[in-house]
Amino acid sequence: MRSAHIVIATVGSLGDLFPFLAIGQVLLARGHRVTVATHAVHRVAVEQAGLAFADASGMAEPEDRVAFTARAFHPWRGPRFVVHDFAALDVRSSYEKLQAVCADADVLITTTLAFGAQVIGEQRSAAGALHWWSAILAPAGFLSASDPPATGVALVDLFTRGSSRRGRWMQWTAKRITHGWTAPVRAFRRELGLSAVSPLGDPFHRGQHSPHGVLALFSPLLAQAQADWPANVHITGFARYAQPAAHDPALAAFLDAGPPPLVFTLGSAAVHAGADFLRESAKAAMQLKQRAVLLTGSPEMRARLSMDLPSTIHAVDYAAHATLFPRASVIVHHGGIGTSSEALRAGKPMLVVPHGFDQPDNAARLQRLGVGQVLPATRYRADRAANRLHDLLQRFEYKVRAELCAAALRNENGARNAADLIETALMRR
Repeated sequence: MRSAHIVIATVGSLGDLFPFLAIGQVLLARGHRVTVATHAVHRVAVEQAGLAFADASGMAEPEDRVAFTARAFHPWRGPRFVVHDFAALDVRSSYEKLQAVCADADVLITTTLAFGAQVIGEQRSAAGALHWWSAILAPAGFLSASDPPATGVALVDLFTRGSSRRGRWMQWTAKRITHGWTAPVRAFRRELGLSAVSPLGDPFHRGQHSPHGVLALFSPLLAQAQADWPANVHITGFARYAQPAAHDPALAAFLDAGPPPLVFTLGSAAVHAGADFLRESAKAAMQLKQRAVLLTGSPEMRARLSMDLPSTIHAVDYAAHATLFPRASVIVHHGGIGTSSEALRAGKPMLVVPHGFDQPDNAARLQRLGVGQVLPATRYRADRAANRLHDLLQRFEYKVRAELCAAALRNENGARNAADLIETALMRR
């Protein structure tokens, strides 16, 4: 096969980036040229993976990361802020920057919030200039009526999972609530002479999915294909990025000095929503007399912890999940799909503390798998966390189920499967 130029346009945090670095590395090893078009803050990570970087956003990086994250994870206003203010308002700048990047592209892969890239994919694939794939990182992205995503509101979730008719009501309600969030995208499409929405629907819902192929980059352990999913969906399995891990002598010494610790992390974004999680986690570990590792996310958050930690608790800004999680006894995390997949792969019981977006649904799916429990962020206190953690540490069935799921996940290779699909599409063209 001749070498192709593959552009991957993604918007979001490291969890929205890492799967595409994994796919990009596989395609690069097969002789293709790969460009990852995303936020400037991700340049180092992209280039560290050996891939070409392109700045695809006109949004300036927030000066106050803590304040930005607090807005993004507000329980009611956060999703609108992320979709409308952070992504939809950037559609023009993103589109203009991507035009040059995609000029010689053979394949374009887009994600949920890459609105400018979706428009280019629609235009250029219709003209036969490239092959457009869209990608979904978590099952909630399909908004299925037959497998409705959990919202984290117990009564709503119990109601919608009762029947597909109720699931369709949930779909209608979600689309009504979010319709205004993508108004800038519809206005920009009209400027380009396109219909306000694609023939498939709203760009935040059905319209984000390419009719040519959709990569579902999660494990089939979490969801199976549903009748109301878009056509041409391929569940690839988790696309795992082997992130370069800097050696941390202090962390290594702590891990070697005693039994497996509890590990507390909120990923790269949610951790900046507030220091309460870190403080309550430390208190829970002390109540249980358990060793623990706290991933604080940044020196600023470590400073906001505002408490002296005993020698049994080690705080560090960041550690690669792939190397840390297998050393844990229980993993406490926010339910981001990347962190969830890495925790599943480590084969450890988990306590999931969802903060927003797809996290409540990922948490519910992990709970249904029998690998952990869920404690919403709004109810996360030391005594409640300690009770759940004691249960997870003592009950053998969580450990057994986690190890069984880990064995299945380790046999998946989502990055290779996605690369195979892309190359097959290239050969057909």
